[in-house]
Amino acid sequence: MTVTSALNLKQSEFENMAAETRRRAYSMALQLTRNPSEAEDLVQETYIKAWRAFDSYLPGRPFLNWILRIMQRAYLDFRRRDNPVRKAESLNSMLSPSDGEVQEIPIPDERANPADELEKSELGAEILAALEELPDVYRDAIRLCDLERMSYSEIAEDQSTTVGTVRSRIHRGRKLLRDALVRRGMFSAEEF
Repeated sequence: MTVTSALNLKQSEFENMAAETRRRAYSMALQLTRNPSEAEDLVQETYIKAWRAFDSYLPGRPFLNWILRIMQRAYLDFRRRDNPVRKAESLNSMLSPSDGEVQEIPIPDERANPADELEKSELGAEILAALEELPDVYRDAIRLCDLERMSYSEIAEDQSTTVGTVRSRIHRGRKLLRDALVRRGMFSAEEF
């Protein structure tokens, strides 16, 4: 077999597999991009990359899976290139573009505002007060599990009981705690 005929055979094989998978590949591209035009571009870029890497395709493996992996990588590459922060030559160029107009960069304030902090503090106090209303065995199990982050087996060892009993106590204790919070008016029964 000559080099030309081997290349033609390889190209024919690739074209057949591409034709069989194009509809499913487009469907996946549309799910990723949510834009028909961008989906077409992504499919085209995917098949170009697949053709260039066709020597690495292992016959016998699902061609569609191989194509979709290439598509996912191509999509991630596209998203990285499309990121305006990465497009800027520097932070300084974003602040002082060549047209002389200063652009503001929004920086979200991750801190909670005082009202949220107060609400969170009050909720925490109410939960602790409701927790104190529970019988000791349930309160201790919940405290060890949810506040001290102990595993069920560690709690079972601490309370000299079985893991099943610990699970039961935590489940029952959480239900009692929920009921106490509903009675205190912190939540409605529908919220749980």
